[in-house]
Amino acid sequence: MALNQVGGYMEVDNLWVYYFDDKFCRRSLEQSHSPTIRPCGDCSPILISSGLVKLSNLGDNTYACPFCAFILEQVRNISESHASDTFVKNTDSLIELHITGASGTIPVFRLYPGSASGSERPRTPPTRILNTSSVQPLHNWLVQCDQNHQCRKPEIMNQHAEYVPTRLLNVTAYSNPDDLRLDNFTARSANEIPQYVALSHCWGQSNPNLHLPYLTKKDNLETRQKGFKLSELPKTFQDAITVTRQLGVRYLWIDSLCIIQGPDGDWTEQSQLMEKVFASAYCTIAATSAKNSDAGFSIKSVDNQSIFIQQGSGQHICVSTNIADFETEVNKANLNKRAWVMQERLLSSRTIHFCENQVYGECGEGIYAGHNLFLKCDRFTTNYYRLDPKFPDRLNSSGFADTLRFLQSLLEDYTQRGISKPTDRAIAISGLLNRIGRALRCSIHYGIIEWYLHRTLLWKRSSGPKTTRIGYKAFMPSWSWMAYEGAIEFVPDKFGGLDLDPDLTLNEGDVTATIWEFTDNGMKIEKDRDDVRYQLVDLQGMKKGWISFDETDLPKVQYMVVVAKRRWVQMDNCLYFVLFVRPLENQDGYERLGMGMLQKDCGLRMKAKGRVL
Repeated sequence: MALNQVGGYMEVDNLWVYYFDDKFCRRSLEQSHSPTIRPCGDCSPILISSGLVKLSNLGDNTYACPFCAFILEQVRNISESHASDTFVKNTDSLIELHITGASGTIPVFRLYPGSASGSERPRTPPTRILNTSSVQPLHNWLVQCDQNHQCRKPEIMNQHAEYVPTRLLNVTAYSNPDDLRLDNFTARSANEIPQYVALSHCWGQSNPNLHLPYLTKKDNLETRQKGFKLSELPKTFQDAITVTRQLGVRYLWIDSLCIIQGPDGDWTEQSQLMEKVFASAYCTIAATSAKNSDAGFSIKSVDNQSIFIQQGSGQHICVSTNIADFETEVNKANLNKRAWVMQERLLSSRTIHFCENQVYGECGEGIYAGHNLFLKCDRFTTNYYRLDPKFPDRLNSSGFADTLRFLQSLLEDYTQRGISKPTDRAIAISGLLNRIGRALRCSIHYGIIEWYLHRTLLWKRSSGPKTTRIGYKAFMPSWSWMAYEGAIEFVPDKFGGLDLDPDLTLNEGDVTATIWEFTDNGMKIEKDRDDVRYQLVDLQGMKKGWISFDETDLPKVQYMVVVAKRRWVQMDNCLYFVLFVRPLENQDGYERLGMGMLQKDCGLRMKAKGRVL
């Protein structure tokens, strides 16, 4: 399965398209005799993108125009300002309150255009509905996904259909809801493939040496396999068990319960199977707003008010106080700033996100925001690839260059995330990289992708704290971003603008390439405009390029590997992308110092072929 070499431009963004399900509206009409709401001339501009309406202009129409009355009611619920200099504005379907002289804006409600067209448009939408958050709508969404989407179809799930985690928590083992049991599936029969839900959660900032009584360890494993109490578990786990039961699923996988913890446990073995655990789950429950295991699912009871209106063109729009700010509530939540969670989320075919004010359902078709309100994304965007229920197969139709851009953004995102144990930096993304390698049919060594060898070697640390070398017990090459803590970024490159060194090769732990050296032995470094880059200056005081060091020390810079060359010189006069290296002290070869660029007249001479370890 080869990548399409001629792909469309992949727009790396976080844009969503909001809409409501017209089928729901039509069902509601059968029980409603409310007249169609049509906006008046004063409020109708708000339905147009960038439309602006002065709040004081709506006051005289509240009896004649239900939409004017709805706008004013919602504004009064969130702000006491009714001054003449107060406006409501449509910003990409989000209606915001603007108060002259005040900093920032206040979101009021969102517009959801109908999904149907033509004869399927609802004729007389209901005037108003009230929505409340609960698990039942998410259960209905899952059933709809099972029946109508491709997310859990046999052709999607066949490669994981036979996998079951070693242990699963049986949440319906006994009639008493307080009774649980940890079931072992190592010796299961071929037809014993239970359906289960997986929990994605944040452990919190607990001291790893602190005794946590709810963990499964060698000394309590046998007892738990006979039965134990719900009350023994922290609040987040209790809530996850409640949701699992409400979804009608018998088994739940929680890492700290289903993996034996402690020095004599099986974490090393089981952590290698995370890819299969989340990819094979019926769905994943994400405790998105929970800061730790004790916080629980903080679900507020929010009544989202909505009305349906019809424009002059005939299009119907749901106007709802359910703003569905998925980017803030989910993508920017603390849970999704954790390194392990990236793999858990991307490999899950469906995820239910429990946020502070909202519950979302995520699958390959988009985002369900409750009560028939949905978010979709365009094809060939970042969100489109991240929603892939068989991640990362959608990359196979994205094009060679677009795949590179997505993978670089994915790795940059990963390195920005927090991780409790720095040595987990390699393992927490291993399942994801294994899948990417299988799908693209290429090798991936220590986070460097064979198909994009040169470009994924050209990484540098981001601004902020300098990276620190991680003390792995096993070998980790210096040229891998996995060797260091902290965020990294790749060289921005318009695909096709570089000539790559054909002699540079990667063989597992070794990068073999031509080693070059400066003809000027007195090359100096001078701090640049930020704390990341240093200018390279020759004996005559002329700038010859720049370097971004991987660590805090500033050694002498003499040797480098020329990875690529620009096809045309740009304003900075730099031509070569290089990895700066230095000889190893106790063995043959070199180690990476950092990455940078050199001008054409920097003065280089070939030293020899060498290995960078």
